[in-house]
Amino acid sequence: LNDKLHDLVPLLFRKYQQKEQITMEEMLHVVDDDYHEHFPLIFRELCQCMCLGFGIELREVDPPGQTYELLPVLGLTYKGILDDDVQVIPKGNLLIVILSVIVIKGDRVSEEDLRELLRDRKLLAERELVIIGDPWKFITEDLVQEEYLVYQQVPNSDPARCELRWGPRAHAETSPVKVLKHMFSLDRTDPRSYPHLQEQALREAEDLYTSQQSLVLQFLCHVFLDDKIAKLLPVLLLKYQKRELITRAEILHIVDYDYHEHFLLMFKEVCKCMCLGFGIDIREIDPSGHRYVLLPILGLTYNRILSNDYKSITKIDLLIVILTIIFLKGNRASEEDIKEYLRKREMLPQKDHFVIEEPWKFITEDLVQAGYLEYRQVPKSDPAHYEFLWGPRAKAETSKMKVLEHLAKVNKRDPRSYTRLYEEALREESEAAHS
Repeated sequence: LNDKLHDLVPLLFRKYQQKEQITMEEMLHVVDDDYHEHFPLIFRELCQCMCLGFGIELREVDPPGQTYELLPVLGLTYKGILDDDVQVIPKGNLLIVILSVIVIKGDRVSEEDLRELLRDRKLLAERELVIIGDPWKFITEDLVQEEYLVYQQVPNSDPARCELRWGPRAHAETSPVKVLKHMFSLDRTDPRSYPHLQEQALREAEDLYTSQQSLVLQFLCHVFLDDKIAKLLPVLLLKYQKRELITRAEILHIVDYDYHEHFLLMFKEVCKCMCLGFGIDIREIDPSGHRYVLLPILGLTYNRILSNDYKSITKIDLLIVILTIIFLKGNRASEEDIKEYLRKREMLPQKDHFVIEEPWKFITEDLVQAGYLEYRQVPKSDPAHYEFLWGPRAKAETSKMKVLEHLAKVNKRDPRSYTRLYEEALREESEAAHS
C-alpha cells in the first residue's frame, strides 16, 4: 500500500467507530501536497480497500461539501480491538479472515487449522503489513474477551484439543450470510458455487430472525413472573398516555412493602421493560421529590388502543412488532406474513401472557381505525390478496429510523449493521428534511 493511503485507513476507522462523517479536506490534510492532483485515484483505491478489506463502505452524503459517511457492509464495529493505529489493518483483516474460515469449516475451526492459517500468512509477500506482534494472544485473548470468538476445548477430546467458534458479539453484529457475500465479492465467485455454505447461512439467518421476533416477548415474560412488577406496567402506560408524571410513592403504593427495600433493583427492571418493550424512557426529573417523566423513544402515543389492564401490554407489543415486520418486508407485509407471525406467537412458551381475544380483529379493525395500519387489497391481485402498510398515524408519530434504532437496541446491534434498512431510514430522513 502507498504510505499515504496506509495513513488514511486508521483515520477512517476512528471516524467509523465514532459514527462521524469525514470530509475530503480532512483526508487531503493527511496526504502530501504532491498527492492532491492524484487524489481521485487514491480515493478510489481507499474506498476499495475499506470495502473489500474491512466491510466498510464510503458514501458521499454532501457533494458540494465533499462529505462522506462510513457505512457497515459486514456490520462489524471492531470496538475494543483497534486502539493501536499501527495494528488497525492486520487486526481488522485477521478478524474477518477467522470469521470466514469458521463459516467455511462448518461453524467451528480447530486450533490446528488456525495455526496453519497463521503460518501461511507469514509466507505472504506482504507479510510485514499483516503480521501482529503476538497473533495467538490477539485471537485467544483479545478477540475472546471482546466476545467476537469463543475458544473452547472440544467435548470429550482426549488428549484435549481446542476449537474456535463465533462469539455472541460476532452473531450480534454480522451474520454468516453477510460474511459469505463478502467472501464472494472478494473472489468474484457465484454463491451457487458453495451450495452447502449458502443453505447453512440462510438457515442461520432464518433462526436469527425468529429469535429476534420473540426476544421482546421473552423479556416481558420475566417481568410477568412477578405479579407486583407486572401490575406497574398498565399504570405506567396510562401515565404516559395522559402525559402525567409518576412519583416513587405512587409506585411503592402498588407493590408490597417487601419490595421497598429492593426498589432500585425492581425499578431498573421496569425501566428496561418500558424501554425495550414499548419504546418509552422513564427519566427522573426531580431527585428530591422522586418524580419521573415518561418520554417517547419510538414516538408512538398508543391513543385509542390502551385499556386499564394487561391487554395494553399485549396490544402495544403487537403494534410495534407489526410496524417492524412491515419495515423489514420492504414497507408492506402480506396478510400471510402477519398470520404466520401470529402462529409463531401462539407457539411461544409464554403465549398465555400475550393472548388477545380476537387478534385479527384488533389488527385489521382497531389498528386500522386508529390510523396505525393500512389494510388493503394488493392492486390487480386475482384472486384477491391483502397487505398491510404503515398508516398515516404511524408515519406521523414515528419514523423508520426510530423503529430501526429500537430493533437494534432490542437485539444489541449497531443500527448501521442493518445496511439496507439503515440506508432506507436515512433516505426517509433526508426527504423529510427537504419537504
